[in-house]
Amino acid sequence: MQGSGGSDNEAGGFEASRLGRKDHWNSVYDRELNNFEESGDIGEVWFGEDTAHKMLGWVYDNVEATDARILDVGCGNGHLLLELASEGYTNLVGTDYSAQAVDLAKRVAKNRSLDSAIVFLMQDFLNPHDVARVAGSDKFDLVLDKGTYDAICLKPSDVDATAVDRSAADAYPVSVVDSLKDSGVFLITSCNWTEEELTMRFAEHLECVGRVRHRSFKFGGAVGQTVAT
Repeated sequence: MQGSGGSDNEAGGFEASRLGRKDHWNSVYDRELNNFEESGDIGEVWFGEDTAHKMLGWVYDNVEATDARILDVGCGNGHLLLELASEGYTNLVGTDYSAQAVDLAKRVAKNRSLDSAIVFLMQDFLNPHDVARVAGSDKFDLVLDKGTYDAICLKPSDVDATAVDRSAADAYPVSVVDSLKDSGVFLITSCNWTEEELTMRFAEHLECVGRVRHRSFKFGGAVGQTVAT
């Protein structure tokens, strides 16, 4: 993939969307933060509970060390890390570029008395200096992504808001690698890319070592999944 800064109307078959804009997510989490303060509802679980449970199940089955250093990129309300902390994992970091999301995640963790196991930080995951700041010298054993790469692939170009910023999608795999230990694992779930497309897009930087099966559907004689992990 080659980053162009966005002169095309689409990249990988997708057009730029509000889902790739920071101001959209600030608005979403500002609303969910207010809802949490009023009702205790932490907000939407991106891709649904079933998908989250699939990812969590993989962690439980494959990461035995509860002190493994785990990063959730684009953590939103922190749902994945909150569940991991409740199961005894103690070395968790969640990052998001939305200050409102980080604030919400911190408040939920404190409300559940899980804040000692999780650190929530603001981070621009496309900025190498910010990636290095969060990763530190130890780096991470596991990096989680549930929909963040999807959103980044819809980021509008600074030059043309109707075009996607292809450089963002190109920079993302490098940031993942720079966050991981040499033996680290990247667990990603996407609703925009198939398993084959994800493997191809990250092949220059990472080796595909496994997959998580989701519910399948059949349409027109073809069998597929609504998400890929």
